[in-house]
Amino acid sequence: MRKSWSSMVAVTVLALGLTACGSSGGSGEGAEGSSSSAASGSSSGSACGSGNMAPGSSKTVHLTSGGRDRSYVVTVPKDYSADTPTPVVMAFHGRGRDSEQMKTLTGFSDKPAIAVYPQGLTGSKGTSWQGASYASDADDVKFTGEVLDKVESDLCVDTDRVYAAGMSNGGGFASLLACRMSDRIAAFASVSGAYYGGTRAGCNTAGAVPIMEFHGTDDPTMKYDGGDGKGGEYISVPEYIDEWVARNQCSHEPEVDQPVDGVEHYSFKNDCKNGSEVQQYRIDGGGHTWPGAPEGMGTGRDTPNLHATDLIWEFFQNHRLSQHH
Repeated sequence: MRKSWSSMVAVTVLALGLTACGSSGGSGEGAEGSSSSAASGSSSGSACGSGNMAPGSSKTVHLTSGGRDRSYVVTVPKDYSADTPTPVVMAFHGRGRDSEQMKTLTGFSDKPAIAVYPQGLTGSKGTSWQGASYASDADDVKFTGEVLDKVESDLCVDTDRVYAAGMSNGGGFASLLACRMSDRIAAFASVSGAYYGGTRAGCNTAGAVPIMEFHGTDDPTMKYDGGDGKGGEYISVPEYIDEWVARNQCSHEPEVDQPVDGVEHYSFKNDCKNGSEVQQYRIDGGGHTWPGAPEGMGTGRDTPNLHATDLIWEFFQNHRLSQHH
């Protein structure tokens, strides 16, 4: 009988003898994503669109999805060239937040990638993403596919290197995308994510799905051990990790290290199918934050010496869509 990761965490923490620390810079309350059909697929390779943006520039793009006006903010790196395929990072904000705040929170625009910050619609408790009980009835998975289509038609995209990340509600939605759009997105990251049932129901992944997760043990909004949130019941972080370890057919014996005081890093790489992996950063005493973000953008204790964006970017660069399918 296999040993689940969730049954190992307490023993590992005691063995490491770590002191409590924190986490820095977060956004919004977590939400889930209700079940939705996958967006249209796209083969790996490159797609240089007909439009262009000046290197280092940013703009807001509007499009119609499901009969509604939707938008996203897109930035291109300072060395962007219209004839050089460039990776894409899509970053989804938390409940009650917006795309510009997500841009400031994460700093993905400082990376050598096209950074895309989609805007969620207003539900019963503010702007949010598909899946929580408070979210609008919009098909945000379909919208995400349409955003990606538009970005590929406008800019020079390396379609083998498209990635998704999210905070809180947006982290839960990124997990839903991992279930629904792993045919177009190569790897996924969630920070202080909200893992409601709608983000997980009917999750069917034919290929391997690389996953990275960050979570504070004292997160007051989306509790590490699970609970009942504004969007319904949600599972614990260890349960969430166990699910992805099982889906990727990885060994349940992780490598463990301590990148900074008060943080345990669990890495599941052994025996994973098609080069996938699952990584989790357990932040002792950490709050509802994006580690390394500007001060004051989260709730609870920060971890300014742990930089989620840098770690996520490094993780993304190790994965290509073509290697997992």
